[in-house]
Amino acid sequence: MPGTIGAAAGLFLYVPAFVIPEKWGFFLSISELFLVLVLSAFAVPRVLKASGITDPSFVIIDEVAGMLVALAFLSPNFVYMLLAFGFFRLLDIFKPFPINRMELFPGTWGVMLDDLLAGVLAGLLSIFVMRLV
Repeated sequence: MPGTIGAAAGLFLYVPAFVIPEKWGFFLSISELFLVLVLSAFAVPRVLKASGITDPSFVIIDEVAGMLVALAFLSPNFVYMLLAFGFFRLLDIFKPFPINRMELFPGTWGVMLDDLLAGVLAGLLSIFVMRLV
């Protein structure tokens, strides 16, 4: 459930893309992603050290980042957002190859990279499905 909350937070951060010109939606997502990655670079190592857990489920900033990556591929559209959200959560939960390999990286890298890659793949899958329809 924490991962779903983190992904939903990423959706919430993307909502302003609906009220700005479409060409700026990508820049909004990238700016928000950059901010989330900077915050995670400071916060995640401290949480890992304090908790002693390699990938604590209560850390959800990685899901926020992954969802923002997926949304960066898309035009602001409610259906597209839900599609990307669904793909992202499926990829994040089941972690197919090569996503599962990202968890082998140590520390913050292992926490963040699997969700970032899941976001890339969710965005690409969303585009693929949208082109079929």
